[in-house]
Amino acid sequence: MATRKQALALIEQHGGEVDWDISHITAHDKSICVDAPDGQLWKSSQAESFVIRWCSGSAHEFWDEVIRMADGGSE
Repeated sequence: MATRKQALALIEQHGGEVDWDISHITAHDKSICVDAPDGQLWKSSQAESFVIRWCSGSAHEFWDEVIRMADGGSE
């Protein structure tokens, strides 16, 4: 079960950055946009960003999904 701290550390490790201007995390509603380093694409989405919107389920499941998408990094 992943935590917010673990997910953000992995994103940072891969050079990514959360776009906090459009991301928001509350107890019931979670939405995150993660940008790849300049000029790169996330391997998981083959795009410059990936977005996860979570309306139900546990926070741990949300952060597990963020880690799954960020794992493998960008290219």
